[in-house]
Amino acid sequence: MEKNRGVIGIITPASSLDEAQKIREGLSYLTGLGYDVRMGDFVFGSRNHFSGTPQERARDIMNFFSDSEVKAIVCSCGGSGSAMVLPYLDYEIIRSHPKPVIGFSDITALQNAIYARANVSSLAGIMLKFDFYDTRIDSKTKTSFEELLKGKLSPCRSGDILNFGKASGVMLGGNLCTFMSLAGTPYFPSLKNTVLVLEDVDEKSYSIERMLTHLEQLPDFNEVSGIIFGQFTNCGLNHPEDRDIEGVIDEFAARHRKITMIKHFPHGHIKSRICLPIGKKVLLNATENLPILEMTD
Repeated sequence: MEKNRGVIGIITPASSLDEAQKIREGLSYLTGLGYDVRMGDFVFGSRNHFSGTPQERARDIMNFFSDSEVKAIVCSCGGSGSAMVLPYLDYEIIRSHPKPVIGFSDITALQNAIYARANVSSLAGIMLKFDFYDTRIDSKTKTSFEELLKGKLSPCRSGDILNFGKASGVMLGGNLCTFMSLAGTPYFPSLKNTVLVLEDVDEKSYSIERMLTHLEQLPDFNEVSGIIFGQFTNCGLNHPEDRDIEGVIDEFAARHRKITMIKHFPHGHIKSRICLPIGKKVLLNATENLPILEMTD
């Protein structure tokens, strides 16, 4: 175990976390990596279905960004509500004290907004409740996460090619529903020269289709370099005549042949996944049968 790697701050910016035991093993894992763990003031609690007001949850975030001892900020769980804190963050302080916000799912709102407003990168990485409660962290998740903490990521050979080509750019996105909920707000990043990673859970295929239609109608969508479709977990049909998720994604790719695209990448609401750098430059090489994704920053 490495010692004295600094402090990791723990926050609950989305849905409430009511029991400490749900993240106990996750906290032990972080201390096992050599970090001191510091809890935010509003990690636990219940204000409606959140652990604090938007202002209180934002205060936890800003306290950790302002603290030079804190090297990273890890989210306890996802759910909903991260977007509510965005107006209460000080993006100049975040820009001046960059450090990754770690999580996925609803945390997508926080990560992409911080990149859009402060040009600070994050990690679509672990979440304490999802990866540790009643389970052990998966080895693939663990390896990629620990690599990213050290600023690197081994080239990943995985996925099925939809549109051949090479794509380079800043990786953005995450959970599709959450990402698209930012569109039209001051917190949505520019899509120019980007490689998007998109995944979702518990959405009907028609809803995914609607969100992809929204995406392709954004003014700078045609400047997207590549798209990585991750796992769409439990995304079934609303009506027997609907297109399934495979058909929705395939037809979307067929409409945009100039954009390099792959699907079935191991990222999303699955235990065994590749953690990814949001706000870092990546290269997606989909010129041969097995695509390769690597970080170039």
